[in-house]
Amino acid sequence: MLNPISFFTRLISERLPRLRFVKIGLPLLIVFSAIGVVGLLKATKPEVKARPVVEKQWSVSVIEAQPADIRPRRRFYGEITAGREAELRAEVRGRVVAVNEKFIDGGVVSRGDLLVSFDPFDYAAEVSEREAEWVEAKARLSELKADFEGAVVLLKRDKEQSRLRARDVARRAKLIKRKNVSEKNFDDSKLALSEARQRVTERTKTIAKLKANIESQEATIKKRDVALQRARRDFANTKLFSPFDGFLTGVGTAVGRYVSIGDRVARLIEAGRLEVKFQVGNRQFGRLSKSSDIVGKSVRVFWRGGASETFDATIARVESVVDAATGGVNLFARLNGLDRRTKLRPGIFVEVSLEDRPYLNVVQLPETALHDDTIYVIKNNRLQARKVKLASRLGDEVLVSGKIERGDLIVTTSFNEIGPGLRVTVP
Repeated sequence: MLNPISFFTRLISERLPRLRFVKIGLPLLIVFSAIGVVGLLKATKPEVKARPVVEKQWSVSVIEAQPADIRPRRRFYGEITAGREAELRAEVRGRVVAVNEKFIDGGVVSRGDLLVSFDPFDYAAEVSEREAEWVEAKARLSELKADFEGAVVLLKRDKEQSRLRARDVARRAKLIKRKNVSEKNFDDSKLALSEARQRVTERTKTIAKLKANIESQEATIKKRDVALQRARRDFANTKLFSPFDGFLTGVGTAVGRYVSIGDRVARLIEAGRLEVKFQVGNRQFGRLSKSSDIVGKSVRVFWRGGASETFDATIARVESVVDAATGGVNLFARLNGLDRRTKLRPGIFVEVSLEDRPYLNVVQLPETALHDDTIYVIKNNRLQARKVKLASRLGDEVLVSGKIERGDLIVTTSFNEIGPGLRVTVP
């Protein structure tokens, strides 16, 4: 068996020279190799030339400034409302005996259309009775007037007779002094005069009584006439007609139903008097009405439901109070040229376009061109800042005023690095 100690002793003695080389020669070899590589790299290193600094150019879009007096159109949202409507109510009590086929919710009717008929029997009978009473009263008045006229004629005769009797008495009074007539004859003439005067007195009383009777009868006739007219009105009200062209809603009766006076049978919205209710801010309202009365201004109305349609309208009135919730003012514009064929109905939402007062010497720009209170124009391919005043906003556009010259190229491109002095180019 091999002795371990002897084995390792022999191994070391055999490899010791090799180990010394590795320990000492290898590091030296590495150092010299590195020196050679460095030298080689220096000898073959290319010459580096300095590059010139290139300034960045920004590509931007521009708009040419065209200062002008601009009268923009403002857009608002509104709602169709009923400009005029009528509550159709029963003016008589009774049973409904007939209705128009159009007498339904949504029914379109014309002025004068018979909508509802109530049982007319009792009202026709009332008219007949009142007519008979009126005719009777008129006949009695005619009798009284005839009596009055006759009495007037008789009174005139009686007065003439009294005048003649008075002359006869005076004549006989002279004769009796000369003893040319008897006392009895003179007394007879005085008696005849007294009787004539009595007839005048009685006839005058009769005429006065007849006159009073005539006045009373005339008053009776007036009462009978009022009663007759009331009966005729009630009879006429057994038929309910449409007062204007419009749309029915809230229909609340049918054939066979009994109604009382004042019961609502339907509501009628006039087709030709539809309005648009829309609201403008307090500031905007003040601007619109500053130079002239806003009532009478023309507006355009856009309905986007179904096929888009445009309507002309005129501002008819301004609500009396400001909306407490929004601080705005409600305006009402009457739609022009509508009739019962229109498809518009109360409750439909629409857009309203209203022409504003002019803004003087302003430029209209995309909103992207405005940076707070600054715009940028191009001078010698570089940006130049201009302070401006915002006059108004128009959707995604703005109206600005300031030191802007006609033909200035105003940058409409917005980017974070934008600022004065930047070099730009326009595609």
